[in-house]
Amino acid sequence: MTRFIRFLLIAGLALLPLPLQAAPLVGDLSNYRINIDSSFNGTRIFLFGTRNETGDIVVVVRGPLQDYIVRKKEQIAGIWVNNERMKFFNVPDFYSVASSRPLSEIEQATIFRQLGIGLDNLLTPPLAPQLQVKFDSFSEAFLNHQKDRKRYKAEPANMQFMAETLFKTTIEFPDNIPPGNYTAEIYLINGGDVTGMQSIPISVVKSGLDAFLHRYAHEHPALYGITAIVMALSIGWFTGRLFEKI
Repeated sequence: MTRFIRFLLIAGLALLPLPLQAAPLVGDLSNYRINIDSSFNGTRIFLFGTRNETGDIVVVVRGPLQDYIVRKKEQIAGIWVNNERMKFFNVPDFYSVASSRPLSEIEQATIFRQLGIGLDNLLTPPLAPQLQVKFDSFSEAFLNHQKDRKRYKAEPANMQFMAETLFKTTIEFPDNIPPGNYTAEIYLINGGDVTGMQSIPISVVKSGLDAFLHRYAHEHPALYGITAIVMALSIGWFTGRLFEKI
């Protein structure tokens, strides 16, 4: 019911006279918080809104930023070892895009590169030209790894329109999403310029026993390690005693 009321409010804004409209676009989410527990198997959030000016709608959802090191294994003297490596800094651990048209058909000039829209613009290329070939190889391996984990979407999701003004799309979250702060960025692009933008935060948190263990491990790592060792020894001893009686 709450989602339906918000949708009606946004739809009402689209019917107001143009002088009363406060922004080129207005968007909202069906949920701002995702709780992760032991039974979590993925979820979806609905994003909807209205555009008060002409243009293409692009939605980008980014997860918490992480630093990654990608290593390349090579066989040397019959042994596989890590040889070359490349670091990627401040890369979102989750990334999803939805658009009203294919990104290649939207007039965007350098906007997509500046805003990091699209997988091709997600990683920053090196300044040195001699490193471009290495960058292409390592970035492709990293993006394929994230797509295999379902953390990155290979293709943008479709944006559905009603009466050319109201829009909606679905954001799919896999069961392995990391906890942290996410953002849903909504862009209105017209003639290669961003004419409207809105950012909505999404919180992904652990709940239940998973939350307790996660907090305990990060706040008291030494005690967590000792507890894990004691529990492993206790389970081993109990299992041994059980098999002695069988």
